[in-house]
Amino acid sequence: MTIQNQFSSGLESGNFVVNSDPVHQAWCAIEQQRQVNPNAEPSLYNEIIEPENPIVIAFGTPPGSLEGQEGLVSSKDFAHFEFLCNKSNPVFCINEAAIKLFHSHYSDLLVLKNKLVENSKSKTPPLIIITGQSVGGSVATLFTLWLLQGLNLSKTKRPLCITFGSPLVGDEHLRKCVLEFSAWKSCFLHIVSDQDHTPKIFMSRNGAYKPFGTFLLCSASGCACSEDPDFISEQFVTTNSHSAQTPDPNLGFPYGKILEDLKRKALCNVFESIGGKTDPLKASIITQLIAIGVVSQSRDTDNLVEKMKKHETKLLIQKKKNSDSDKILNDMKIHMAYLEWYKKDSKRQNIGYYDMYRNRGYQTDVKVNEFKKRLMNYWEDSVTEVENKPQLEGAHFRVRWLYAGTNYRGMVEPLHIADYYKDGGENYQTDAGKRPKHFTLLEEWHQEKQEPEKKQEPEKKKQKTQKQEEKPESGPSKSKRESVGSSLNDDSCFWARVEEALIILLKNGGLTTDDKRKLKEFEDYVWNALENYAVSPEIFLEKSSFMKWWNEYKGIVESSSLLLEFMKNDGPREYEAGKFT
Repeated sequence: MTIQNQFSSGLESGNFVVNSDPVHQAWCAIEQQRQVNPNAEPSLYNEIIEPENPIVIAFGTPPGSLEGQEGLVSSKDFAHFEFLCNKSNPVFCINEAAIKLFHSHYSDLLVLKNKLVENSKSKTPPLIIITGQSVGGSVATLFTLWLLQGLNLSKTKRPLCITFGSPLVGDEHLRKCVLEFSAWKSCFLHIVSDQDHTPKIFMSRNGAYKPFGTFLLCSASGCACSEDPDFISEQFVTTNSHSAQTPDPNLGFPYGKILEDLKRKALCNVFESIGGKTDPLKASIITQLIAIGVVSQSRDTDNLVEKMKKHETKLLIQKKKNSDSDKILNDMKIHMAYLEWYKKDSKRQNIGYYDMYRNRGYQTDVKVNEFKKRLMNYWEDSVTEVENKPQLEGAHFRVRWLYAGTNYRGMVEPLHIADYYKDGGENYQTDAGKRPKHFTLLEEWHQEKQEPEKKQEPEKKKQKTQKQEEKPESGPSKSKRESVGSSLNDDSCFWARVEEALIILLKNGGLTTDDKRKLKEFEDYVWNALENYAVSPEIFLEKSSFMKWWNEYKGIVESSSLLLEFMKNDGPREYEAGKFT
């Protein structure tokens, strides 16, 4: 994939951030927190400036050195952050000192979290800024992650975590876990000076610590933003030897002065030092390196520029893929619309959707097969992506996709079943690995969503007034009865059950006792589906596989069969009209 006019915007982003109000509000809150709590004991300072301004929470920095505090602890050994885990990264590690400080103030933090979550539900929720310097910034980061779990970001503003000179808090697995929450990664801004030793203090631990979020890297020459974890880590190692040693983090590094100096800088002359570079991407990267004080005309710098070029190109390609995803989704909707038309056409030909595709007697069947493959590829990838997400994020996607996924499963799985049995397959549901996993997961998620709704129904009935309390309506709703003519089968594996029943009936050697039991179970299954209006009336079309099964089975069915009476007494016609009870 070729990307034209590549350009890195780290310098422009840095200048924007330096001049933004939240950054200066965060630093002011840290300075005010120090004045309120001069001993810097690990506590919170909660400042509500004005009703229309942000809520700013500044975490204090405990006294003492950070040297020797680089130990990591596994997520298996502490609570409250399980929601970050996902299938690909079931375990991650966090700095032991930071997590101990978090847990030592858990009760206070829980009260604060509940208060902020409640505030977020107001009609005009304020922006929440969570900040801290040094270890205070580490705890601010952990608290923000914890707070994000409780917020409904579709209805409130995202909180903004701004740290100053904060050590890295976790390993590569933590970074990957956070990045799985697509809406969260933009909530973290870490401001770091090339002269501040504190944020780089844990970098000597064999590269175990990894950054996440956006970093504003500052020097006497300027500043630039970066999200590239490898570049940030490399810069931490490179500049660590030149950083000012601050044995007591409580003394703090003068980020207020740095921010003011950067605001006053004239940025227009920085491009003069690039020389005659013609590559816009390379030129913009070198400009950023000049701004953060690491560029020189050495081979190492050239290698660094090439690494950053590769990373920026990769990001641009990913962004282009993301923009293409809307087009892909629209294509999938068109494919589904074509299948809807195909379903209507099959009914007109008195054969039904499933059997028309299974028999493959028309040119349109070839087109349907092509659409089926494209839809399955799309949904297999989508379900895998959701499955690998953390539990919280995955649940959000499942609810959002539930209707589309259920509709897709009802429309496309019968086509897959038709191919399976046409090729001589058996035991589609019972043999492990025969049914594609994404169909199974979509069905499970649909059932999980239905369970809470079913539990709420008795409570809703209790709330009716005496006047409204009539005999509850049994069976399916009125709307389901009225729309049954155009509906899909509730059970997307209905046709697999029909195929298995046909295999039993048509095999040589007569029926065994076990065969008869299975056929009776299928008959009961069909009757229950009819009572709940859970199958499409097209199963009764003359050329359908279900009618083929029924024409074989009606000769051996018991005379007391409810299904037999239904089929004899014009039941299919009443069912299609929504009048069967």
